[in-house]
Amino acid sequence: WNTKTAEKFALPTEIWRETIERLQRCENILNKIQNGEITHINDFITYNLDIRSFVYDLLHNTDDHLFVLHFYKALQNVTILDPTCGSGAFLFAAMNILEPLYEVCIERMQEFNVQNPLWFKAELEEISNKYRSNIQYFIFKSIILRNLYGVDIMVEATEIAKLRLFLKMVAVVEVDKRADNLGLDPLPDIDFNIRCGNTLVGYATEEELNNDLTWGDMFANAEFKEKVESEMQLVSMAYDTFKYVQLNQGEDMVAFKQAKGELKQRLASLNDTLNRRMHAATQLDYEDWLKSHQPFHWLAEFYQIIKGNGGFDVIIGNPPYVECKRSYFESIHASQAVCSSGNLYSAILYRSNQILSHKSAFGMIIPISFISTKQHSGVRMHIEENHTALYSSYDIRPAHLFEGAAQRLTIAIYLPSKTPIIYTEKQLRWHSETRNYLFHNIAYRRAFVLGDSIFRYGSDIAYSIVNKYSDAIEHHIDNCMSDFCVATTANNFIKALNVPPRYLSNDVPANPSGWRTLQINQDVYKQYICVINSSLFYWLWKCSSDGFNLTAKFIAQYANIKKDNNTYHIIENLFNTLMTEFQVHSEPHIRMQKTTGKTEIQLFRVKPLKSTIDLVDNYLSSLIHLSEEELDFIINYDIKYRMGDELNE
Repeated sequence: WNTKTAEKFALPTEIWRETIERLQRCENILNKIQNGEITHINDFITYNLDIRSFVYDLLHNTDDHLFVLHFYKALQNVTILDPTCGSGAFLFAAMNILEPLYEVCIERMQEFNVQNPLWFKAELEEISNKYRSNIQYFIFKSIILRNLYGVDIMVEATEIAKLRLFLKMVAVVEVDKRADNLGLDPLPDIDFNIRCGNTLVGYATEEELNNDLTWGDMFANAEFKEKVESEMQLVSMAYDTFKYVQLNQGEDMVAFKQAKGELKQRLASLNDTLNRRMHAATQLDYEDWLKSHQPFHWLAEFYQIIKGNGGFDVIIGNPPYVECKRSYFESIHASQAVCSSGNLYSAILYRSNQILSHKSAFGMIIPISFISTKQHSGVRMHIEENHTALYSSYDIRPAHLFEGAAQRLTIAIYLPSKTPIIYTEKQLRWHSETRNYLFHNIAYRRAFVLGDSIFRYGSDIAYSIVNKYSDAIEHHIDNCMSDFCVATTANNFIKALNVPPRYLSNDVPANPSGWRTLQINQDVYKQYICVINSSLFYWLWKCSSDGFNLTAKFIAQYANIKKDNNTYHIIENLFNTLMTEFQVHSEPHIRMQKTTGKTEIQLFRVKPLKSTIDLVDNYLSSLIHLSEEELDFIINYDIKYRMGDELNE
């Protein structure tokens, strides 16, 4: 099962174990489709099916002209936001997804128009207006003006985002040298779609504004609220006029300039009113506060979306991963959950949930710590209250998601749900040759949640192992304690020794860097160390941690498997063999460090110990009552990546 799959059955680098699992999953999904079990759009996401292809085929083959009409109108009204858009990569990708759907709708409307010219009269007239370079240009313009929205704190980033979208349009232009303006339709003005500001500072919703009106003079607050609501209505009307002029009167520059000027003036007035209200709670100079905080009031800037639609329909992005002090979040009046998180990306997710329509979905690429550490659990659980969550996680070896950024990541997708469920995929690893198949092979399964961690496992059999393992854990009473040493980080193997690694140089620091000394009851000392070195413990850690840092808390929580005194001689032999082999397969390694300078330390090669580790897992399987199939799963977990070339020797 661990040999390379025959080429006619395989994806690149696959071994038979992976091929069979993939084909079984395919067969399972086909059976669900044939049995009518795929009934909701959310099912497409849970089973990782291609929604866009499905919808495209449905539109292409339907005989119902009303379905095409309603879908087209819905498509024109969907609002897609990247709250930290940067140079617009995600918005650019969203446009590429929407384009074929617009295209098939227009093709079908033109076909139906032959049968009855009245069915799509208004829609087709809009497309055939003067200065429409071609259908492709119209589609891109419609998407940019109607569907895409972005915010970023850097003005340079927003300008690049606009430029990228414009270049996409210009690339499809057909120039007519005889026509006025070369037959070109004026580029759309998207200054009010792609905006500059601080996503986290400002009034996001009407509820947030009302909460801020609970202090101060009651009558003054009532007057302020009435004024703000009136100004918001005027801003909304001005924005609708501005968009209409762009879509329908592109050649009327006088009307365009007048509409933009009025919108800009009304928005500036409204923002000034809201800024001064928010600034009143600070001790800073007003101009200094504006410059440092760059407030962005979602309720004002996108009033017709936040108030009229109840929020954005889709939110996507890759927010910045920046650690911030609690004092910063407190200064911008963030929630307690955000203050505890200590990172901007967690705050962005919280804000996204605020400005999202209750019937809509959002997804973000974030560090894996969001689903594996306690500090982010408050924000995560807040979002999961009203959403079904789907988490797929990505390692950094042998390949990683973003070139040049070695960060273990999670793609979090949240779907609106009255009965929230959490789904996960195992922490995925892949070779660069298989990158094109990575997302196609995601297989979500119902999550096992224990404490603050969400266990990420890749098969149904793993769920059974987690349950059996959790039943076998016990806590030992401190008695006669002995020291052991554990490596604080891990990739393919966890290393635990009865003695610390030796320094081979003269000037030896007191404690080995990258190792931690812990203590355990002497009665379970040898079994405890064997458990930590096992593939079973490695698998459990990989399923629930950040995939790199091994904490003392995790060891204390999960290494205490119930002991069987009748088999003490077995664990005695395994322990002695394991510790001996660690020393035999060690070699000197030179380190250059700032604090200690050049040191030569003992480095352990663990791959040669795999057969002994397998014996440890075989012993542990008897303690927690694993089946043969479950033991096989543990011994061969991630075997292709853990063993590498040694797998085929």
